[in-house]
Amino acid sequence: MTPHGYPVNLLLDDRKCVVVGGGAEAALRAGNLLEAGARVLLVGDEATPGLDALASSRLRVERRPFDESDLDDAWLVVQATQDAALAHRLGVACEARRIFFCAVDQPETSSYSHLALARAGSLSIAIGTEGRAPALGRRLREELARVLREAGAAEEVERLAALRAVTPGSERREVLGRAVADVHFTGALRFRKD
Repeated sequence: MTPHGYPVNLLLDDRKCVVVGGGAEAALRAGNLLEAGARVLLVGDEATPGLDALASSRLRVERRPFDESDLDDAWLVVQATQDAALAHRLGVACEARRIFFCAVDQPETSSYSHLALARAGSLSIAIGTEGRAPALGRRLREELARVLREAGAAEEVERLAALRAVTPGSERREVLGRAVADVHFTGALRFRKD
């Protein structure tokens, strides 16, 4: 049996995360980490367009090559370049320090893979392919985000949260179970057949 990843929702508020590299991929990863509340160090030689939109006191950008000291106190590291030698070096260094590491599009050197997230308010649905088919994860995320938006999922989460808040703990399972009993998907998922 092939082992599968163990999905978690990391709480990164005020925790140091490092993004190594530049370009659009680095900006995307830094932005996602900032959105999660992390303190982000973005280090790399390559220019990273879009950083102005990320302006935050929690973002530090250093235009230089990666140095192993950048890992000091880090919880999580993302490599946003296709440099296989750097991915190997980072993977070994992160493993020695017990820091979770992902080299984007290089799952063989990573200790985790990114999940595609479809969000509607407080509702998040994660799609993962263990780093093997990220384009499929992105496309499914787009479709699920559309379905959630059209269904008014964000508002439904708020309605259910309000119901939960006024329902005694001993009755929550039954009351909330009834409140979501009619939730279902309709339609079909289709893949292109060549």
